[in-house]
This record gives sequence, structure tokens and C-alpha cells, in this order.
Amino acid sequence: MKGLGRILICIMFMLSCLLVFFIFYYSYTIPNTYKVFVGQKPRFNVSGVTFSKINSNIPTHKKTGKFVDNELYTAKLFNFIPIKDVLVKIYNKTYVFPCGTPFGVKFLTDGVMVVNTQTVPTILGEKNPSREAGVRKGDILEYINDEKICSNKDLKNAILKSSGNEMKLIYNRNFRQYETSLRPVFSCRDNKWQTGLLVRDSSAGIGTFTFCTYEGVFGGLGHAVYDIDTGKKLPLGSGEIVRASIESVKQGICGSPGELCGEFARDESIGNININTDCGLYGKLNTPICPNKPVEVGFKQEVKLGNAYIYCTVEKDKPKQYSVVIESIDMASKLKNLVVKITDKKLLNLTGGIVQGMSGSPILQCGKIIGAITHVFLNDPTRGYGVFAETMLEVSDDVLNNR
Repeated sequence: MKGLGRILICIMFMLSCLLVFFIFYYSYTIPNTYKVFVGQKPRFNVSGVTFSKINSNIPTHKKTGKFVDNELYTAKLFNFIPIKDVLVKIYNKTYVFPCGTPFGVKFLTDGVMVVNTQTVPTILGEKNPSREAGVRKGDILEYINDEKICSNKDLKNAILKSSGNEMKLIYNRNFRQYETSLRPVFSCRDNKWQTGLLVRDSSAGIGTFTFCTYEGVFGGLGHAVYDIDTGKKLPLGSGEIVRASIESVKQGICGSPGELCGEFARDESIGNININTDCGLYGKLNTPICPNKPVEVGFKQEVKLGNAYIYCTVEKDKPKQYSVVIESIDMASKLKNLVVKITDKKLLNLTGGIVQGMSGSPILQCGKIIGAITHVFLNDPTRGYGVFAETMLEVSDDVLNNR
């Protein structure tokens, strides 16, 4: 009997551990929010978990043209054990124009970014005033002696104006503002006052439009514009979009990402960049771009494993449709929601897979836009990450409401 009791205790213990595991697992994998359109019932494709609506007054905050209301649901394991509450956001049904067309980016930073510091040769030896002042690679310089620094030229003028006197420097690091004192030194090599600061105040490149709304709001790129030297997101001061065309392709191979090689078709601006976010660039076009018929936006719970397709441009400026496969779906991730594999033989022959410049290419499934290509796997250029379209749509809605 004692032996049977021990076995029962062990079984109960293992079952308890298994139950705890499932509760923690589902608590992590089930998103905190879902989105649905008016008239749709929330569908939660989660095995072993049921969802029931809670009669609770949830504040809707500010209603917009797309956002309508909030509802609260509770998730239960085996319809009995509570796991977590889930917020369901209700939207008016939304259609956008999927693009896949290239665009040129002209990007000016808010302040100047420190990409490195260097020593300055003086009559007393090598000096690095900026490092001694505590300034580091990746910092954003905002003010010198209470004057706004908007460009590399502003920084040079402030150093020249100082004549070697101590300057009050205000900079931003990881979204926190700091103040320090920096004294330039006289370079015996260049015969002028220097600080050892190497900065960047602008960026330019080519990306891909993901979608455009009827109002002319665009979303593209699928990821932020980063500084090539620091790897940090560039703070947007101002930016504009110009037309671009693809002239050639550098194929991607294992360990080396390929690239779409293009050029700005014209210097004329076709729109402005409003925000630089982790899930792409967003702004307002002068005239909406409509290369394809409008499609409905698909929410994350509608995405399925299996066949899909993308629009992208690898020849001149006309987007074409290419087949892909959705290999995995991550509901919990903020940005790396999809793993996408290129299966279209023509695209593989042209590019080798996903290459730089294709970021932002819209992903469609069952006639709905469900996401955008964001990154390529360095060890396998045929595969890459994608972000949910609903994430990009929410950001574009903010642009529309704050215009």
C-alpha cells in the first residue's frame, strides 16, 4: 500500500508540473491583444484553450476612423483553469493597396549621431576630448551651449565658435538625456579646434513600399532605418520619399546577403516620412500609389502555415507576384512574427532569395495582406522574417490621425 501511495504521489506531482508548464506556456504564447473587424467573432486557434467574453466596461480611449471598441475575454485551460485576460480590439473593415514597389529614402536625423570618437594630435600628445567628456558611440548630440544641433555643419560651427573654450553639451543615450562639459583641443596636424567626434546627420537608401491607404498614408521597409556604424535606430528629424528603379541585383549566398542595386529615378519628392519605427517607415504621399487592386487586411489569427505570395520589384520599377511558404508563426513576438521561405524558381534565379532592398515586400495569403518581409537569414538567403500586417496598419493609423 505504501508503494502504491508513493506512485500516486509521483503521478500527482508530475501532473501538477505538467499543468503548471501548460499554464506558463500558454500565458507566454497567447498574445495580450487580438484585433477583429466589426461583425467578426474572435477566433482563437489555440488547442486546449477556450475563450469567454467578460462583461466589463473597457475604456476605448480615443476612437479613430478605423478603431471602434474594446472587448475583454478570459482564456481558460480545459475550460476551467484561468490563464490570462485577452483584450480584443474591434476595427472597421480596412482595405489597402499592396505595393511591392521600390522607393528612395532621404533621411535627416534629429540631432547628430556619434558614430565614433578619435584621438586628436596636439603639441602635448594624442587627446580625445569627446571620450574624456563621457560621450560614446551611438549617442545623439542635441545641444551645444543651449543651441540646437541639427547637422554636421552646426557641430563644426559650434566648435569653431568655442575657440577652445569649454562647451556645454546635451546628448541623448538610450532615450535618456545627459549633460556634460567638453573642451576642444587644437590639432597640430589640421591647425584647427577639434573634439574627436565623428558624427552622421543623414542617411539615404532604397526600400520597398508595403502598402498605401486610400488617404495616401504609406507603410514600408518593415524595419527601422539604422545607422550602419552603430547599429542603432536613427532619430528622425525630417525625411522624404522619391521614386526609385532597380537596375541590377547582387545575388544572396550563404553568409553574404544580396542587394537590389537601384537609383533614385527623380529628385522630386513624392511624400514625407513621419516616423521611423521598429516595424518600418511611415508617412504621407502626395498622391496615393496603387500598383495593385485593394485587398483586405488580414489579422494574425487568420494567418496559416503554407502557401502565400509576395509582391516585390527586382527589375526596373514594376512589382510582380512570387510564391513563398509560411513556415512558422510566432504570435508572441513583437516583430519576428513569420518565417518565410521563397519557393518561386524565377525569383530564386534572379536574387538567390531575400536580398537587401526587398524589406517591406507585402506578403499576401487567401487574398489578404498579412505581413511584410523584414530580414533575411544570413545562413540561408531563401528564408527570412516577416512582421504582421496588423502591426503596420496600427502604426499607419497613428500617422493618419496625427497628420
